Order: sequence, then C-alpha cells, then structure tokens
Amino acid sequence: MKINKDSKRVVLQALEERGKLNVLEVAGMIGVSEATARRLFVRLEDEGLVIRTFGGVQPRRSENSGYSFSNSASTHTREKTVIGARASLEVLPGDHIFLDSGTTVFAMAQALARRFEEEQIENVKVLTNSLILTDVLTPFCKVVLVGGEIRPERRDACGFLAEEMLKRLHVKKAFLGCDALNLDRGLMTTDERTARMNEIVIHNAASVYIIADASKIGETSFISYGGLERVDTCITDSGISAELTELLSARIRRLLIVE
Repeated sequence: MKINKDSKRVVLQALEERGKLNVLEVAGMIGVSEATARRLFVRLEDEGLVIRTFGGVQPRRSENSGYSFSNSASTHTREKTVIGARASLEVLPGDHIFLDSGTTVFAMAQALARRFEEEQIENVKVLTNSLILTDVLTPFCKVVLVGGEIRPERRDACGFLAEEMLKRLHVKKAFLGCDALNLDRGLMTTDERTARMNEIVIHNAASVYIIADASKIGETSFISYGGLERVDTCITDSGISAELTELLSARIRRLLIVE
C-alpha cells in the first residue's frame, strides 16, 4: 500500500500528542501493514521529522528545544515516585553516593529523606550537582555540592570546575537518570555537558545505578555518555515491554522492575 500525505499528517499529529508511537499503533491508525508502517518511519526520518527508536519513532528535537526540570518533573510522576522509592532501598548505612540532578533521582532523594526520618539509615554522605536536592537531604546527612556554572533550567551546576571536582572524588554508588537508554548507543542525554559529567561519575563509581521510567528504555537522545556494560543495576517500571525486558536483561548485570 502506498504512503500518502494524509497518512504522514495523521502520524505526525498523533506523535505530537503522544510523544512516541510504535509500529502496531501506526499500522492500526492508518490501516497499513507493519512493514508499511516501518517504511513510513524510514521516510519520516529521512525527511528529518522523527527519530527512529526500537520498534517505533519519537519526535526529532529541534536544536533550540532544551531540557527543563519543571517540565520533566510533571511527566511520568507516578513511575518516578515508585522507581525513586525502590532506588532509595539500595542505599545502606555508611554509603558514599552520587545523585545527579534529574527528576527521577530527585524522587529518589525524597524517598531517601523519608528513610532518614524513620531512622532506617544513617552515616550516608551524598555528592551531587543538584541545587534543589540539597534542600531535601541536608537536614539528614552530609551533602557535598559540586560547584560550577549554574544552569537555571536544570537547577544544577556543571562545567569545567564541576568536572575537575568530580575527577577527584570517588563514590561507592552513583545514581543517574538518563534521557534515553538505547540498546545500541547506551546511556544518552540531551546535552554534551551533562554527558561529560556523567561520564566522569561513571568512571569514578564502584557501582552504577541507572534509574529511568520505561518511556526512556529503547529510545534515542542527542549524545551517549556510557555503554550498557558499565551499568550494574537498572531500575525501571512495569511499563517496559516483555521484548525490551528480555533484551536489556541480557545486556546488564541486574534489572529491577517495579510496579
């Protein structure tokens, strides 16, 4: 079956509303076979309109469309809450940990604060570049803030000074979010400065935890900052497909899926 302009318009409009689409959704939406839907994905990517992902497509970000902590915090909130709660259980008394500035890690920090309040853990040292995370944890434990250039949209610090500080510090466990976890390209984010900082943290951490909701799994973002072989544990939610669960389980040491 030929792919006409109306089919492309319908798919692009649905993509704008939903954020991503898979082959089965598009095939049913425009009444074509899965093979035709895949050919449409290829054509749309060739035209610069989408990015192909594992089994589907997502909108292509424009160069001017940046990350916003506030916008990210308002999406997948339930998933981030349960993932953050489970990740907090990985922190043990006496741990030295790194927490990045993403919204899923922020949910973890909130759960961690509750564990401190309930006296489940103590003597934990936290290293972070997140400005708002410090308010959550400083009442309960020692927090070391990585200094550098302030990014208001991310509510964090980055840049040369932050990188130099991170190079000198080692942690037992690093908890990182990601904008995409791609089976071929690894851990991905939207900008090179975040990628560079995460790269340094991964190099200096004894154990690396990736905490990300299922919408990030199998997707693609702007730049890679680490391979899947460096991930010790990935914590995600039950929205992950059975196929991706099987493929990801074969690539990393430990996959935790929370309801």
